[in-house]
Amino acid sequence: MIDFEMTEEQAMARDAMRDFAASELRPAARASDDGATIAPELKNKLWSTGLVQSMLDEADSDQPRSRIINAIVFEELAAADASLALALAAPMSFVQAVLDHGNASQRATLLPAFQGLDFKAAAVAVMEPTFGFDVSATSTLATRVGDTWKLDGRKCMVPLAGSCSHFIVTARDGERLRAFVVAADQPGVKVLPPKGTLALRALEMSEVVLDAVTLSADQQLGGEDGCDVQCLVDSGRAALASVMTGMSRGVLEYAIPYLKDRVAHGSPLARKQVIAFRLVDAHMAIQAMRWMAWRAAWAIESNEEPTRHAQLAFTYASEQTMTIADEALQAFGGHGFVRAHPIEMWYRNARALGVLEGVAGV
Repeated sequence: MIDFEMTEEQAMARDAMRDFAASELRPAARASDDGATIAPELKNKLWSTGLVQSMLDEADSDQPRSRIINAIVFEELAAADASLALALAAPMSFVQAVLDHGNASQRATLLPAFQGLDFKAAAVAVMEPTFGFDVSATSTLATRVGDTWKLDGRKCMVPLAGSCSHFIVTARDGERLRAFVVAADQPGVKVLPPKGTLALRALEMSEVVLDAVTLSADQQLGGEDGCDVQCLVDSGRAALASVMTGMSRGVLEYAIPYLKDRVAHGSPLARKQVIAFRLVDAHMAIQAMRWMAWRAAWAIESNEEPTRHAQLAFTYASEQTMTIADEALQAFGGHGFVRAHPIEMWYRNARALGVLEGVAGV
């Protein structure tokens, strides 16, 4: 019999992150967007949730933390603010990639730095500044030179790039995709200053230039045999689907009280049939987004068609998130464009989330 109820562990994680997001993240979201940066004390608050550290603690247990719990956590954080959720998701993704695909030496060398009390930035760098970017046809090149590798290329929209100690960089070696652990201070690595973005401004996303970067064989993720780069892509898509689910839920939860209170032509806007139907459509879409994101997380965990489910979850969430944000903006009318309400910020973020991996749906 199928059971859609959360386990006790999942419910506890949801409630804890929901309370944290409401008390710490939502009040700081506007200032972070306006300043295009995340205050160091806010980063440390994100780190104090222990989500990254617990991944390391549970890695060697008989039952490592479920990917579905990660999906639940990302949704709750993003319901408060997508930028701040992604600020924590970036190092979580790096740590998860090393745990899943790194060899024993890489885990022993890289992971202890993430067990401290202060925020530690790292990221998986996949996107490139080319039109119609396709993760399966990256233009960053990996060339074997004797016992070493040489990387050439550019990665873009890397979150908190200026603060990162390491990047996991995807590159093409002939017909094969490979992933490499690159230190930010290695010769040939240059992190460009943030140019400013329309949305997700607090993430200070930057380009990372790789100019003939020489890497040892040990810096290939997984060692000499490498890893399945598609698994990294699938994990990123599933995480983004959960983030978009959370942001869409935040939009709906903010819009409903406003539309119940705002009176037009003698009755609340929420009682207008066209508005009520759109709210119902948004609710159904968010439910579908959540189940698809959870299914993708389960598929990755159990290796049951993970690429298919991650792509479906990401594509559907990209389309519906933009629709929900647009409908909310329309329902608020002129108030949707003013900074007194976060709708305009969420609208911008919705557009950015859908293109973080290139063109949604391609």
